[in-house]
Amino acid sequence: MNRIYIYMSRFMTMLLLVTTLGCDEEKQTAADFFDHDGFKIELNADKALGHGQYVIKRESGQEVVVKVNVESPTAISGLKIRKTVNLVPDPTFGTNGEMQVNASGNSFAYDFLYKTLSTDVDQLVGFAFEAVNGSGVKEVSDLNMQVTLSPRDNIPLKRWNLTSILHVNEKNKEVINDCEKDNAILFNKDGSMVYIYGKDTATGSCQFDGLNVYDKWALSEDQKTFNITYHGLFNPATVVDSYIVRGLTTDELKLELTVDLTVLGLGKETFLYIYKAGPK
Repeated sequence: MNRIYIYMSRFMTMLLLVTTLGCDEEKQTAADFFDHDGFKIELNADKALGHGQYVIKRESGQEVVVKVNVESPTAISGLKIRKTVNLVPDPTFGTNGEMQVNASGNSFAYDFLYKTLSTDVDQLVGFAFEAVNGSGVKEVSDLNMQVTLSPRDNIPLKRWNLTSILHVNEKNKEVINDCEKDNAILFNKDGSMVYIYGKDTATGSCQFDGLNVYDKWALSEDQKTFNITYHGLFNPATVVDSYIVRGLTTDELKLELTVDLTVLGLGKETFLYIYKAGPK
């Protein structure tokens, strides 16, 4: 009986010792993984799941500024930034997908500037920020950038169908003619444009269709003004209509134009043109 008790005591002691050592090893590994003895890279972005994981959402064509803060117990010797698209290095970024930043000191701050591209839209875009310190230790933080198509970049990709013309002075009275309901515009990426009058044209209220030749379009940087340039079929003089943007999404474009009709015995009249996006 005593011999069995002795064996059981020794077994329990060994089991307790193994469990304790296992816990200590696990705690040490976790500390090394998350803390790296005070070596860390923090980004000014939303935190995502995982160690050193961040996420940011932007539209195409937007300027992005990400503040990068590096802290290290020993002097930092360099900061490397890599870009991947769908897990493959992007050769258009830096040199073969990588850029070097001169970093020094135990505490280093850097503003990472990036302008999102139309090619980033709906792709798996990732940036890895890797710092190295004087002890040869590396620390990495990852940023996933989710880029959606901006209304501006969407304009040349669609056919914009004219669906409504409202006379603003007349309490937004609908004034679109039947022959205008099949009109549409193609705004090309190079700034040129094509006005499509549709099949119902050159008769009735649309008998003068085609007398204006549309040349180009431009949206201001603040997206408040939309200019359309054209000239007369029999008059080469350039005319620029400057519209006020009353609405711009990937599905709808609202342009407001004020015209001087005093020569017709009227005053300055304002019209709101509403276009819906369709396949180009």
